[in-house]
Amino acid sequence: MEVKRFFVENRPITVGEKINVSGEEYRHAIKVSRYKVGYSLILSNGDGYDYFAKITEIDRDFFTCIVESSQKNENELKKPLALYLCAIERSDLAVQKATEIGATEIHLMISRFTNAVNQNLERLKRIALESAKQCGRAVVPTIYPPISYEEGIKDATSRYEQTVFCYELARGERIGDVFAPDAESYALIVGSEGGFSEEEVEEARALGAKVVTLGRRILRAETACIAGLVLIADTMEKYENSCN
Repeated sequence: MEVKRFFVENRPITVGEKINVSGEEYRHAIKVSRYKVGYSLILSNGDGYDYFAKITEIDRDFFTCIVESSQKNENELKKPLALYLCAIERSDLAVQKATEIGATEIHLMISRFTNAVNQNLERLKRIALESAKQCGRAVVPTIYPPISYEEGIKDATSRYEQTVFCYELARGERIGDVFAPDAESYALIVGSEGGFSEEEVEEARALGAKVVTLGRRILRAETACIAGLVLIADTMEKYENSCN
């Protein structure tokens, strides 16, 4: 039987500890997956480790499991990778794929040409949780409520060591040309369906962001998000492997 993953509150977990699991994860395990006493599962609390546990008791509103062992989750990127996405109609798809690719944070921004100002954060958080389970991650990316473009670009360029800005009208440098392997953290900025204004691009460049192209074709925002993240994550992993 498949050993499934369940996320618990962000608290330390130690081997030998008994943990109660309630709420939606209890419902998923007991009501949907029909887990019983003696079944094995994986617990995750967001610290990057997998905690292998076994159910010892099932109550009406929670189940208890004992943690038998732990190990570092090998599916996580070794360095933080954040997505700064101007809110789009298909933010759910972008969040799902960003989680699968390895993003640690997802920031929603309102730029000049953003149309989809209203975002269902709770739905996006549920999508990120389910995506993290599906792809075997031990971390669910944090999703932040929409902020202005100006706040977002300043946050990205100040908190992350390298910021890559995907611009649909850019020509010349691509992600592979500007990637800094020695950076300790990365941020990717992708525009809305309406793209970026020239002023927004210049503001990003002035703050140190690397403006790049994803090719000659103008991509939909959700496609650009996936393509950009894959290119950065793949390059990150290439340098990780070369250092091992």
